[in-house]
Amino acid sequence: MQTEKKITKWLNNDYTLASRWYQKLSAYYYNHTKIRWWGTTHTAAKLGMASSAPTLAYLNSSLSGIAAIFSSGGLFIGHWFVSKLDNLSRDKSSSAPDIHADMMLRVGDFLSITKSKASNKDIDDAIRACLGILENYASLITNSSKGQLSVTLALYMGSSTTRMKIKHRNPGNARPSNRDFDATNLMGYHACQNGTEPRVVHDLKKFGKSAADSPTKSGTNYRSFFIIPIESKSNGSIRGFVSIDSPRPYAFYGNRSSVIMVRCEPVLSHLGDLIERI
Repeated sequence: MQTEKKITKWLNNDYTLASRWYQKLSAYYYNHTKIRWWGTTHTAAKLGMASSAPTLAYLNSSLSGIAAIFSSGGLFIGHWFVSKLDNLSRDKSSSAPDIHADMMLRVGDFLSITKSKASNKDIDDAIRACLGILENYASLITNSSKGQLSVTLALYMGSSTTRMKIKHRNPGNARPSNRDFDATNLMGYHACQNGTEPRVVHDLKKFGKSAADSPTKSGTNYRSFFIIPIESKSNGSIRGFVSIDSPRPYAFYGNRSSVIMVRCEPVLSHLGDLIERI
């Protein structure tokens, strides 16, 4: 019952101000705070360099202890601020994100112009190729390493409204496929039952044990995922959904999911064309 209430709140985006702030802080923690040995060493080295002059002055009795501490702190903050400005300058001068975004648009244009010339026996490979493109671009947007994300296509079986089958995953994905299952406990199923709006699950563990069950009974190693319902182009029904999974909570927080949808819209459209031929 508690899980059902949480799912309803998720579907309606019905969160209190305190909950939204908790999500914001959690997203920052999981996406920006990493304790790294070299990073810690670098910070300690900067602190040592900043405090060296005030410390020498204190040892030579030309500066009081309190003044030395405040001087060291001021110099450290100054070093940190300059480092941040330097990083911002490097980020803005880098054109790599723009190049990757433009690449996605060009790939989408190519697919839209050529459509699919694949024979029926090649459709499965074409679908997996589309899922692989989604994996690569989502990895870029979420700052994930190669192979960390999993992209899955789950489709309803025939005219059933509760049973689904996972037949396609991104290339290289070792998780089980070709298994049908009762989908009524899946977050993706609930998303499909509530329309075509893409939805993000920030942390699956927050929804309870029943929601975290794996459809293939192979266990779940993902914590957050982006669900994209797939609408039939012939009759407007929901055929199933694409799920982009990450083991990191809040991997799709903020505008990341929106960026993926905008940049990958041609690929998703092409994927829809291929599904119509199944």
